[in-house]
Amino acid sequence: MDEDPVDVGIEIKRGFARTVASRDRPPRVDGGYVAGVAVWGLVAFAALSIVGMSWVPAAILAAILCWFWPVFLLFDRTRS
Repeated sequence: MDEDPVDVGIEIKRGFARTVASRDRPPRVDGGYVAGVAVWGLVAFAALSIVGMSWVPAAILAAILCWFWPVFLLFDRTRS
């Protein structure tokens, strides 16, 4: 350890401040994306209800599907 721990801490703090002040941030999630996720949840819930599943398991399964699909779409958006 050639450097003083206090100097290392100050350098980390300065780097963090530069990162927070940076304008190079990913864009916010747009409203159309959120609306698409909501529609996907309603469609999944309706489809599960139509096939005869009780509303509680249908809501749980639709919530699981709605968690997985938006995460998949977000990871897909970062590659482009």
